Amino acid sequence: MQKLLLLLTLGVLFSLNSRANAQSIIELYPEGIPCANELEDESEDRVANGMMLTRVHTPLLHHYAPVKRMASGAAIMIIPGGGYVVEAWDLEGVDIANRFTVAGMEVFILQHRLPRWETVECKSHVALDDARRGVQTIRMMADSLGFDRSKIAVMGFSAGGHLSGSAAVHPIAADSSSASLVTTFSSRPDASMMIYPVTIMDDGKDGHSGSAVSLLGEDYLKHELLDYYNLPAQVHPDVPPTFLVHASNDKSVPPANALRYYEALISNKVPASLHIYANGGHGFGSGKDSSGPVRDWLDRALDWLTGLGFVE
Repeated sequence: MQKLLLLLTLGVLFSLNSRANAQSIIELYPEGIPCANELEDESEDRVANGMMLTRVHTPLLHHYAPVKRMASGAAIMIIPGGGYVVEAWDLEGVDIANRFTVAGMEVFILQHRLPRWETVECKSHVALDDARRGVQTIRMMADSLGFDRSKIAVMGFSAGGHLSGSAAVHPIAADSSSASLVTTFSSRPDASMMIYPVTIMDDGKDGHSGSAVSLLGEDYLKHELLDYYNLPAQVHPDVPPTFLVHASNDKSVPPANALRYYEALISNKVPASLHIYANGGHGFGSGKDSSGPVRDWLDRALDWLTGLGFVE
């Protein structure tokens, strides 16, 4: 009973969610959403990729719990991609969540606000605000759900990879003096996993202008936060161990995005694992519909997490 009351005070809404079949849905801002937009939460089904979130008003975590006897004692927050315009909820969220719950992890899919549809005043920071609050919320819930709060990974795809990398590079420290319980926890993930990520935001040929425009606006090259979000230049020694996956023939986000970020990690002595596949293109999700070695990239991800002690 005490556990249930605690979860309710954290803004946890227990339900059977038809969108994701999640066991529970967790509000990130039960106290009120800062920089709240006037949109309605909207989604649509697409033949190729399944469910897509197309507008987000309410930032949430969708929680998938493992079978109790299989629990590994670790958690992962998954961030689907979509150019900061949409979120590929099924392809890069639900499909991935199912694999990690089988491995015993507590899984949370982040429903974050989409910068493309936000106001000028809010667009450049609300997605990162939601990602950092997501990690803080998961860490706050560790005792109640029975996992180790020092074993929280964040995995993102494409623009979601940029967001997960931003959360790893720019964490919020714990504030022990805060009156808000959630902000007494750090937002720094303990492991960072970036799948065909956008990392470069500059005027070079390898930058992803679509994500940059969504995040910073049409005149993004003059935005004051351009350097802040150009992730290879922001890597520092306290970035958590990082796992990177990309395909050589990715035409949407050049593999240089993973390569340059990897080089920055190594230069800062951050433990890093890089997997570049010959084929796979962009947006291969779990890889189950792909052929060749990229089909097994999730196995390599689980091997890496095993090495960190996140799964057995």
